[in-house]
Amino acid sequence: METFTLENVNCVNFTARRINRYALLIEKGYITAKIADPRRLPKGIPRFDLKKKYVIPGFTDCHTHLVATGIEMQRLDLSTCRSLDDCLQRISAQAKKRKLVFASNWDENSWRFDDSTRLNRRTLDRISRSKPIIMRRICGHYAVVNTCALQRIPRNWKIVDRRNGLLYEDVALNLNDIFMPTDEMLTKAVRLGTNKALQLGITSVHEISIPRRFRILQKLRHKLRVRFAVYLPEKHHKSVIETGLRTGYGDDWLKFAGTKIYVDGSLGARTAALWHSFTNSRRRGNILVSKNALSKLLQSAENNGIQLMIHSIGDRATSTVLDVLRKHTQSGNPLRHRIEHLEILAAESVADIAGLKIIASMQPNFVHRWQNPEGMYHRILGNRYLRMNCFKSLLNAHVKVVFGSDCMPLGPIYGVKGAVGHPSECGRLHIADALRLYTEAGPYATFDEKKKGRIEPGHFADLVILNKNPLEEQNLNSLQVEAVMVNGRFAYRHK
Repeated sequence: METFTLENVNCVNFTARRINRYALLIEKGYITAKIADPRRLPKGIPRFDLKKKYVIPGFTDCHTHLVATGIEMQRLDLSTCRSLDDCLQRISAQAKKRKLVFASNWDENSWRFDDSTRLNRRTLDRISRSKPIIMRRICGHYAVVNTCALQRIPRNWKIVDRRNGLLYEDVALNLNDIFMPTDEMLTKAVRLGTNKALQLGITSVHEISIPRRFRILQKLRHKLRVRFAVYLPEKHHKSVIETGLRTGYGDDWLKFAGTKIYVDGSLGARTAALWHSFTNSRRRGNILVSKNALSKLLQSAENNGIQLMIHSIGDRATSTVLDVLRKHTQSGNPLRHRIEHLEILAAESVADIAGLKIIASMQPNFVHRWQNPEGMYHRILGNRYLRMNCFKSLLNAHVKVVFGSDCMPLGPIYGVKGAVGHPSECGRLHIADALRLYTEAGPYATFDEKKKGRIEPGHFADLVILNKNPLEEQNLNSLQVEAVMVNGRFAYRHK
């Protein structure tokens, strides 16, 4: 069915903050007309009555690890554990059934009390010394392993506390290079991750991945139901150039988007690079790349038409990044380089980001999950937690802000709750603006703004049907995705 109409549609306009009643003419996956007068509807084609349901553009999640999420769905998930002992009990049960236990998504901030200081190699050895056991924190930047797993970590991998079995940054993030999932597992991971995304209204993702998973996505290209723009890690940048890949290479279902680089760590692992130390600590986090190395990467990206996705959470890290961008980025930022996270940001950096026209890719779900009184950010940063994730300040400075989740957790509506309920005026958004940053704004980051993110003729029929008016904040807690259309076809319907 290539041509049909959706009738009695309440189309939501986030910029104007109003609802307009239209029928939408869909042809070959595109919206080709918005028809206000029912008498002008085309005859002789299928018609679907949405009975005044609310329709918005499909969500674009601008920072995902969707395939990794699908892998973790096949492993042991510790996200619902409420203590270290809960985690250890689940791992012990799995160790009796599996040759390897790879457990993910534990978060000591969700525990009844934080006793993570007793988590080390010896703790996991008590469960098994003959089977590898990995416990990777939700942020991905920190993991704890037993002796058997530690013996498989190459000696040249950096930031490893071998005495205690503690892994930081690259080694924690790249454990799948050692404990490799099979191709069958990766294929299933794409399906599982896609199904989860569609249930949440996500029709496009900016996916951080690795070449092997990119190849799996290429094999599945004609079966994809979510649109992928893929970013590959900096260690593959030279190979990307040698193969001739450039930002935008591919098609509307799967394309190469750019190179991802980490400049600092995470807040949960206390490795984000700050000007002032974490509370009750001398630690200020880690800068993971020198200015010289970052400068060379940026110049290479500029010379070869490759967008950079730059992970920078702390204010010290972002100052480092901006020093380099000021020197080497072309005027107007034509490649649309982007900085990810920007959680703690010096006031002077906001003006620099605006002036350089750098995209700010941010995650409002972090606010919902951790940025509240007595929450993780409050405990590790003190009152600085009130001046984090300042979405509104960036928008007021005319910065291009886009929203994603980093899969912590996946879910735009969950994230929107964080932006709308931000504890400070610097970050609190009107619900229409928060939703706009998750729909209309995101496609700009991958040069797709002319065909994604709006309910307009010429744009893809990538649509989300909601049960209630999303412009009314009181509906936010009961807002539900009833159906999702991708490329003019229903990809998900709520049962």
